[in-house]
Amino acid sequence: MQPQYFLFKISGFFYLFKISIISGFSRLRVSYIPCQKSVRVDIMYRSEDLDWKIGEMDYDTLSQVPYESLLCYTDNFSEENFLGHFQIGKFYHGKIVRNGGVQHVVVKIWEVPVIYSYRPGENELRLLDELTLLRRHTLISHPGLVTLCEYCFDGEHLGVVYELKALDSLYYLIPKDGFTWLQRIKVALRFAILLKFLHAGNPRYKPYIVRNLDAAHILLEEDYNPKLCDFGTITGGIFPDRTKITKVVVRGCYGYIDERAAILGIWSEEQDVFAFGTILLSLISKRVYTEEDRVCKMPNVNEWAWDKYHDNLDNYSLVHESLTAEGDFDPVDGRKITCLGIQCLHDSDYYRPTMKQVVKRLLKLKVVKRHADFVGVNIMHSPRENGYPSQ
Repeated sequence: MQPQYFLFKISGFFYLFKISIISGFSRLRVSYIPCQKSVRVDIMYRSEDLDWKIGEMDYDTLSQVPYESLLCYTDNFSEENFLGHFQIGKFYHGKIVRNGGVQHVVVKIWEVPVIYSYRPGENELRLLDELTLLRRHTLISHPGLVTLCEYCFDGEHLGVVYELKALDSLYYLIPKDGFTWLQRIKVALRFAILLKFLHAGNPRYKPYIVRNLDAAHILLEEDYNPKLCDFGTITGGIFPDRTKITKVVVRGCYGYIDERAAILGIWSEEQDVFAFGTILLSLISKRVYTEEDRVCKMPNVNEWAWDKYHDNLDNYSLVHESLTAEGDFDPVDGRKITCLGIQCLHDSDYYRPTMKQVVKRLLKLKVVKRHADFVGVNIMHSPRENGYPSQ
């Protein structure tokens, strides 16, 4: 019989138990498990092992809901409410009708992946990581991270509910003509600011490394503010160091993987920079790496960009011609942002810019200076966007 997984909240902490049914042998009996045979219980993960203070976490406002609630929010996960795929599941638009009002939400459900490595129990660990990460006050106050309001751990059904009225997934918006140059620059800058924040670390903690950045993991609000919505392989900060040994097999997301680092098993902030560079070049070129491209072994965006750029060096722009015709576009910006994206993909980590350097260079673009209010430059110095994420 396959092991079963249970999530318990005990004395303010979350515990993920792995329950194995064994005939004729038991190291530990648990009376509240309905079973005629002996059982072995392994505490796979417990939130109290993490380095935090109880006062920094707020679980009282976090509700556990049954799977039926997620069905209700999404109209039975209707096609009309489908928002997009992420690496290990799907996003849906949802509505919570309560006390005569309507709250717009995003429902995220985990599934057993088809094209990625997976071992039983890993999605349960991913859910617990989100419960851990997105209840930490110094993180959830950042405008680039989603706000978690409910979660579902109902047998094989795992999900979370975000307080978010989403416009669309960045993955689906990138090729669209209605997604303007100015809006794309806002997304690039705001997302770079978030990664700069996560990579900052502090004297007590290592920087957070997301490791599976993907355009499909970024949902946009109606004002085009990007929200990072998946943390399935995150390490650093309040989490144990998972860059060397991990129960979750890490391969990143197809089309965004720094393959050299993945082969060598090296994971650092530079791999997030590589993935950001791919997203940046996707934004300006209106190209995304599809599942059909992967199956047909077509070049991904970073491979395509290198092929186009390497013979032209600093005098070449990868900006799509339809974007160059817009009034907010400046050719100098086009060349600068192309060069920045290419540098993020450099074979050597040493020559890649840090996210702090990326933000500085984006701020120097003419389009950013002209539209500082729209892209959010004037709120960059707010406490929510600065300081250490792990304080």
